[in-house]
Amino acid sequence: MNKIMLNKIIFVSILGVLAITPFIAQGATFKTGQSYYLEPGGILDDNLYAVGGNVVVTGTVNGDLLAAGGNIAVSGPVFGSVSVVGGSLNISSDVLGSVRSVGESINVSNSVGGDFVAAGGQINVMPGSTFGKDVAIAGGTVYIDGTINGNLQVTSPNIKLGPNAVVMGTFDYYSDSPAILEQGAAVQGATNFHETKIPEKSHVSKGFIGIFSLVKAIMIFVTALVMLYFFKSQVNPIIEKSVSGFWKEALRGFIVLIVVPVAVILSFITVIGAFFGFIVMLLYGVFLIISSVISVLLFARLSLKYLFKKESYQLNWWIVAISSVAFGLIAVVPFVGWIFVFVIFISTLGSTSDFIYKKLIA
Repeated sequence: MNKIMLNKIIFVSILGVLAITPFIAQGATFKTGQSYYLEPGGILDDNLYAVGGNVVVTGTVNGDLLAAGGNIAVSGPVFGSVSVVGGSLNISSDVLGSVRSVGESINVSNSVGGDFVAAGGQINVMPGSTFGKDVAIAGGTVYIDGTINGNLQVTSPNIKLGPNAVVMGTFDYYSDSPAILEQGAAVQGATNFHETKIPEKSHVSKGFIGIFSLVKAIMIFVTALVMLYFFKSQVNPIIEKSVSGFWKEALRGFIVLIVVPVAVILSFITVIGAFFGFIVMLLYGVFLIISSVISVLLFARLSLKYLFKKESYQLNWWIVAISSVAFGLIAVVPFVGWIFVFVIFISTLGSTSDFIYKKLIA
């Protein structure tokens, strides 16, 4: 296969997925900004994609809800499924489909027709909550005081079932100590305690982790420098686009992160589509890696603009070096750091995908 033919295949593959993407996302409403608010009584007859510092949904969503932000509150009914990523998540409305959530603090006090999946620091399932199917939770502290009509699986060092907790199926939990079942809590199926010991990190393991973190920071720093100095004409427009429209690009990146893999899966329906899908999946992996590296440069640019008030200050090697270390340190902070890095990443992903798309259709 010659180089020209290979380039054509790659071009057609990417263009094919980009062509499929709008059809998957059709009928959707996209909202971005520092805050988004769907007022009480408001009705949205399609899917809602929202990214912002605060996302508040008190109206009705007659489709799926996908949201990412610092604080997310859903108190209006959702007739599809809910997928949310953020710092503080509060879901107090009925959801016909499933709920998938990742956040520092997650509070649920509603009825969920499907599965409930949650990962976070503190997760609370309040009295009156009901789940139509299975529940899977991983967190630092987990409190459950609702009704689960399927199986329950929990991974946490602190697990408590309140007096109103009812588990119709089996209860499997992974912890270093037995779960606390308050008086009134009921498990209809078997209860299986999988004792999981978490040994303390030795000085040697800490040393290896420190070395690994240092090597990782150096690799990111070197790669970021290569991109900054050798691909400046491509990288600078990507960074500036995210700086000028951060939340808009974050929304775009959030959609790309979810929709492209779905489009690739759909392409596997046919043999020819599977061939193109496989190539695109490989390119997509490279695309994510590139975006993650550019995220460090975007972080540096945002820091100069908002922390040091240097609007026009150009990036250089020592600023990139400091930013690489700082970004790496933020990334290891549980939950808050992860969310911060994730939001920076999806904004970079959005502006990078827009840049590539415009280059393809130019």
